[in-house]
Amino acid sequence: MSAFKLKIIDRLFMTQLSKMMLGVMTVLSVILLSQRLVRLLSKVTAGELSTDAVLSLIMFNMMLLIIKIIPVALLLSVLLVLGRMYRDQEMTALFSAGVGLTQIYRSIFIVVAPLFAIMLYLALVATPDLMQAIERVKTSDQANLDIRGITDGRFNEYSRGDLVFYVEKITDDNKMLNVFIQNRQHGKLGITSSKSGELRVDPTTGDRFIILHEGNRYEGVPGQADYTITKFKEYGVVVAEKSTAQLSFGVKEKPTGELMKMKSPRAQSELQKRWSLALAIITFALLAVPISRVSPRAGMYGNLLTALLIYIVFENLMSLSHSWLVKGVTPPWVGVWWVHVVLLGFSAVMVIRLHGFAYVKNKLALKR
Repeated sequence: MSAFKLKIIDRLFMTQLSKMMLGVMTVLSVILLSQRLVRLLSKVTAGELSTDAVLSLIMFNMMLLIIKIIPVALLLSVLLVLGRMYRDQEMTALFSAGVGLTQIYRSIFIVVAPLFAIMLYLALVATPDLMQAIERVKTSDQANLDIRGITDGRFNEYSRGDLVFYVEKITDDNKMLNVFIQNRQHGKLGITSSKSGELRVDPTTGDRFIILHEGNRYEGVPGQADYTITKFKEYGVVVAEKSTAQLSFGVKEKPTGELMKMKSPRAQSELQKRWSLALAIITFALLAVPISRVSPRAGMYGNLLTALLIYIVFENLMSLSHSWLVKGVTPPWVGVWWVHVVLLGFSAVMVIRLHGFAYVKNKLALKR
C-alpha cells in the first residue's frame, strides 16, 4: 500500500487557504467583537457590570466568536482563493494539465479534514465550557455587586429607576459632596439631600449603603399633600443588596454528554446546533468549489456577494429548523439535518451544471 504523499497542487492550496483563512478570520473577529464590546461597555456605564468582569467577558466572547466564524471563514477563503485562480487563468492551466475536479476537492479537503476534527472539539467541548465560564463571571459579578459607573455632575439611575441620585463632586478620597437621592419604597417617594456622603459595606450582609451627613428627607405619596419632612445628621440609604443568585446552567451551558441523555426538544436543538457547526465545514467546502468559478474579467471580490447570500440563507434556514424542532413541528431525526442535505443537493446541481452530467457520471463510475 503506497504512502500518502502531498502533491505540488496540494501544498499550493494548503498555503493559499491557510493564509486567506487567517486574514478573513482576523477581519471578521475585529468587526463582530467591536459590536459586542460596545454592548458590554454600555453595561459598565450603566453600572450593570464591573470593569474586571468586562475584561473576562471580552476574552470569552472573542473565543466564542472565533469558533462561530470558522465555517463562514472557510467558505470565504475557498471562494477568494479559487476565484483569484480563475481570474488569473491558473485554473484554466490546471485543467489543461489534466487536473480535474477530484484533485481540486482532494487538495481542499487536506485542509478541511483536520479543520473538521478541530471544529468538532471546539463545538462539542470548548463551546459549553466557555458558556459556563461566562455564566460564572456574571454570577460572581452579581454576588459582589456595588454601585458602579457613578459620575459626578450627572444623574445616576439604578434598580430600574427606583433609585436615582446626583452627586455634585466626588473627591479623591471617594467622598461625595452635595448629594441628591430619589428612591421609591412601598409606594412612597423619598427625596433626600445632604451636604456630603460616602459608600459603606455592611460586613455581615454585604449590602451597600450610602451614608449621608447633615441633610433633609422628604417622603410621601405622589399627588398627596401629607409629606413627612425629616432633618438628620446621618442617614443611610440601601443602594445595593448583596446578590444571593446561585450558579445554575441552562441548556446552552450544559456539557454535550448531558445533552445526549436529555430528550427534551430544546436539548436536542442545542445538541444538533453544536454538531451543525462542525458539519458546516464539510457543507461549505463542498459548495464553495462549484460556485467559485468566475469570469477572468470579473471584479476582485465579485463572488463575495454570493458567499454572503449563501451564509444568510444558511443561517435563516438553521434558525427556522431549530424553531421547528423546539416547537415539535419536525421530529429530532429530521431536526436541522435537512438544511445540510439541501445545501449538499445544491452543490451537486452546481457541479453538474459546471462540468456536465456525463463528467460526473464518469467520475463516479471510475470510483466504483
